[in-house]
Amino acid sequence: MAHSNQTLKQAGKYACVLYDGAFKVILIRPENEELIRKIIELLIPGKRLSRLTFIDKEQKGLVVSEKNTNFDILCKDEETGEEFIVEMQFGKQNTYKERMLSYATYPIRTQLAEKMMRYQTGESLDKMDYSLRPVYVLSFLNFALEHENEKALDADNGLISRYAVRNDNNGELMTDALHFVYVEMDRFPYKENEEDKCNTLLEKFVFSMKYMHTLKARPESFIEDLLRLLYNATELGSMTIEQRERYEETMRNELDISLEKRYVKEEAFKEGLAEGEAKGREAIARKLREMGMAPEDILKATGVEL
Repeated sequence: MAHSNQTLKQAGKYACVLYDGAFKVILIRPENEELIRKIIELLIPGKRLSRLTFIDKEQKGLVVSEKNTNFDILCKDEETGEEFIVEMQFGKQNTYKERMLSYATYPIRTQLAEKMMRYQTGESLDKMDYSLRPVYVLSFLNFALEHENEKALDADNGLISRYAVRNDNNGELMTDALHFVYVEMDRFPYKENEEDKCNTLLEKFVFSMKYMHTLKARPESFIEDLLRLLYNATELGSMTIEQRERYEETMRNELDISLEKRYVKEEAFKEGLAEGEAKGREAIARKLREMGMAPEDILKATGVEL
């Protein structure tokens, strides 16, 4: 399995969208509405959308002290009103599922606030309507989540885990209002030179998301509309000057963050080794003292003064 936190280098003709900053800069543009719609339809079997409306990605907290939340993508199907949050997460985060749960509360409470407003102004019926339009949270993860067993993953691909609000005893769905889809890309079995092993659209799509920044051209067998749109959207040569500058700035920032995190980890490791060595010498010194060795001899042997 590939190491998730490696620093990615630009090698091909396409952008890297594995960092959330670049994901936003490259894909979140009005001209990519069809692409995003097809991605959502791919990840939610049987889902067919009419047209997406993009909602302001910055959502305010419930109270003044609560910081605002910036989504990668927040959009709504114009026909059904179903809402979709799409997120990219490069580095492993132990509380990521809880974070996505908190994200899901924003569109839910917005729906309820709108209903409450209509109720208070007399536009709605005499009872407060608590029904909710479904909210889907779709996450692309460049790491693998921890599960009790492999049954948590889709049997046909082994890459996607899905969650809903269900009964503990028989799996009965409590509400259709909340769904989570995690694409665990670190579980993808093929390397960057193994595109010929990809058979399904999902495999081709995940391969592209992971490796297209290393490719000189779209693989010949990757002919589906979703893939054509994806490669067109990420081609560096077709970007405007402003888009290219924003992308390169984003990647520089991500590189700086990665290097800083690596430095902190290396220093912490060195400090841990030094602390461990010191504790080890102290333990040896105490043992030698218990055996009757003279303090001056212990000092010479271990460097520890008792």
